Amino acid sequence: MKVVEKQKLSFAVSAVIIAIGLVLMLTVGLNLGIDFSGGSIITYDMGGEFDTAKVEAVLMENGVNHAPVQKSGAGAGDTFAVVRLKPLESEAADIAMRETLIKDIQAVYPDATVETVDRVGSEAVWNLVKDALLALAVAGVLILIYISIRFEFYSAVAAVLCLLHDVLIMLAFVAITRMEVNSTFIAAVLTIVGYSINNTIVVFDRVRDNEKSGFKGTTAELINKSVKETFTRSMYTALTTFITITLLYVLGADAIRTFALPIIIGLAAGTYSSLFIAAPLWGLLLGKRKSAMAKKK
Repeated sequence: MKVVEKQKLSFAVSAVIIAIGLVLMLTVGLNLGIDFSGGSIITYDMGGEFDTAKVEAVLMENGVNHAPVQKSGAGAGDTFAVVRLKPLESEAADIAMRETLIKDIQAVYPDATVETVDRVGSEAVWNLVKDALLALAVAGVLILIYISIRFEFYSAVAAVLCLLHDVLIMLAFVAITRMEVNSTFIAAVLTIVGYSINNTIVVFDRVRDNEKSGFKGTTAELINKSVKETFTRSMYTALTTFITITLLYVLGADAIRTFALPIIIGLAAGTYSSLFIAAPLWGLLLGKRKSAMAKKK
């Protein structure tokens, strides 16, 4: 496998996807859910079993799009419908919308009533954003320290940059598809950070083993050999995980799908970065260090 020889292509593919995502985020913005934009969470007691598709149709008739209805309650016959509404231009407009929705829902389900209305304010939104960024920052620093101790510093830098790559690919995906970004997406990002670093460590572990065994080739040959030896293992691991998470996406409820789809994208990005970006990036960093040391001498 000539991973190093094709590193420019690998880097370019990622760069193009990330660039498209960044342009869309800066121009159009992300489709933020109420976890980030604020809004209302309304729970309706439907008075019996109901079809979420019919409730979603009522929402769409009133201009509320991309708002999947979730069932809640005990047992198979869930009788509560949970609806998430983004904020309107004023509180009066929010109240008017809620009154209109319950009237139209009662036209389909006469026994429906409003159980609770919870509002998500700007302070809660900021706290969620801050906690999410803090979690990613702490994870990145701890991973950098661990891999520096377990391997060496440049391996740690390459691994953390690959994690950043995976997160940016996931953000690019949601920016391109206009998928809603909420707390579930943050959970998916943190899941992929843990999954991707595992694959990257496997590659670096093989690089170190080959070095210890007395490999006499160049750094590029060492990287190619190590990636080739871990390729099958990484692909099998990714495939088994991919099958499981795809089944969750196909068969799961809407809440599960919003978690599973970013995981699928992150899984592909993490596998790609572990095999085609991590080790070549380490080789580049190592080469620059050797070149700088040679100039000093």
